Amino acid sequence: MFPLSPNLRHHWIFAIFLVSCAVVLSNLVHWIAFGIIRRQRKESVAKRVRIPLNINAHLNHPARWVFIIVCVLFTLPAIPLPLTALGMLRELLHMLLVVSIGWFAVGCVYVFQDALVGRYDISIENNIRARRVHTQMQFLRRIVIGFIVIVDFGCILWTIPDPQIWHYGSGLLASAGLASLVLATAAKSTVANLLAGLQIAFTEPIRIDDVVIVEGEWGKIEEITAAYVVIKIWDLRRMIVPLTYCIEKPFQNWTRERADLLGTAFL
Repeated sequence: MFPLSPNLRHHWIFAIFLVSCAVVLSNLVHWIAFGIIRRQRKESVAKRVRIPLNINAHLNHPARWVFIIVCVLFTLPAIPLPLTALGMLRELLHMLLVVSIGWFAVGCVYVFQDALVGRYDISIENNIRARRVHTQMQFLRRIVIGFIVIVDFGCILWTIPDPQIWHYGSGLLASAGLASLVLATAAKSTVANLLAGLQIAFTEPIRIDDVVIVEGEWGKIEEITAAYVVIKIWDLRRMIVPLTYCIEKPFQNWTRERADLLGTAFL
């Protein structure tokens, strides 16, 4: 290893000090901002004011990384690196910033879901409307997150200065329609389940917590994913059926209109 000149050594010490200050400042801003959010939440809970939002749980970590990366980007001119290495470091930080912003956007989707779903208690006796909202929001959340992931990946390609790669990033979203047709041809069952999920979310043959009889088994709708439905059987087994089953085949829904259940007894 070659010894550094005193001038260069001073530049490196100053750069390390500046980066450290940027990291500390970003963490301080993050701590103050989310400390205020946590304190307001505690005060509202103490006053028994219902707050469906859980910002700290969904946005705490992505916001921290956004603050850190932005602050470090401002310190790049002070780092005594060659222009090539400095450019590569800047590109890497830009990519990390895009990923962090995408992570933050996904967290915002969850916060929005909490804000909407938190108003509807699924544990009450007459919970038809609550189960409708829970079912629709679960499916819409997955669609929006998938869209965010595609946009975020395109933006990552845009951060690369190579014109060819930048062109790929620009064409990623422009060719979404053609890609959808290709995927529809190659994966008919997946697309059929996606369309069936849209039908289930808005025509509501089933909802979360509905009591159903499927294939002779009595159970409750536990989860509706983008591809299948999870039915919790009375003896704690789980029946997995594709979404298309709920559209194409008959089944019994005991809580379609009301949450009350009827039982029969023979003497």
